[in-house]
Amino acid sequence: MYKQVLLVPTLLSIANLGFAENTSPWLPIPGQLSLTVNVTDQTGDNAYIGDNELKADTITGGAANSFDRMDTSVLLQYGVNDNLAIDALLGYGESEAGAADEDAGFTDAILGVSWRLVDEFLTLNNLPTITLRGAVIFAGDYDGNRLAGLGKGENGFQAAVVVGKQFTEKFSASAELGYEERTGDVPEANYYSLIGHYQASSQINLSLGYSSKDYDSDLDIGGPGFNPGRFQEVNEEREMATFNIGWAAAAKHGVALSYSTLLDGRNTVADDDIIALTYTFTP
Repeated sequence: MYKQVLLVPTLLSIANLGFAENTSPWLPIPGQLSLTVNVTDQTGDNAYIGDNELKADTITGGAANSFDRMDTSVLLQYGVNDNLAIDALLGYGESEAGAADEDAGFTDAILGVSWRLVDEFLTLNNLPTITLRGAVIFAGDYDGNRLAGLGKGENGFQAAVVVGKQFTEKFSASAELGYEERTGDVPEANYYSLIGHYQASSQINLSLGYSSKDYDSDLDIGGPGFNPGRFQEVNEEREMATFNIGWAAAAKHGVALSYSTLLDGRNTVADDDIIALTYTFTP
């Protein structure tokens, strides 16, 4: 009944494309290719060292008052058929911790495949849409073992189950549960997200989401056994809240603006505020 309504949210409800998580269970139209450009600005004045929140100038001995990062990414998505879609993510980032450290380079490239197991619009037992997703991660050309590192700096893969349900013409929700494995000494990670969508009009879509990612490690920055060459190995935890507003400017064009903030964390930037601007073009 509501299947056509989902086409606009699929275009608009894209937030924080610099990350591989928070994917959608609803696939592109078969034969449809879309191009999305995302620019993300991230900043924070404090950081968690273990679970202790400290100011940036305290951590860096006065060399930095904030931690800043800017990312630009390009996402290609293609609907192979009704139940299969592929995607590719490429990006470039710059990060800086004042005079303490800085880095720049290509961020991790990600190639993904999504396979829809259940289509809620074709079932008679009220099941949600269920999609399986797998992705291969190719490490960028940055250094992952440093304070201003742009990522973990190792190859890997992700596997996730994504579930979604269109409840009314205006309300829908989706959830993702995933696992990440990397080479080297990077600990394995688990992540999940919950997102609610509201179709305010034929052109405006709003969403509010919660996401969490935990790396399974006992190592804290500054803790027993830590040294500057072990940033990849730390127990990093992040809980984020994200608000997103999207606008279908025309039949083939869409823009979205999102704001994310850190709710809780460990060994990560504490008052982490992320603003992302997204443009999507579908030929």
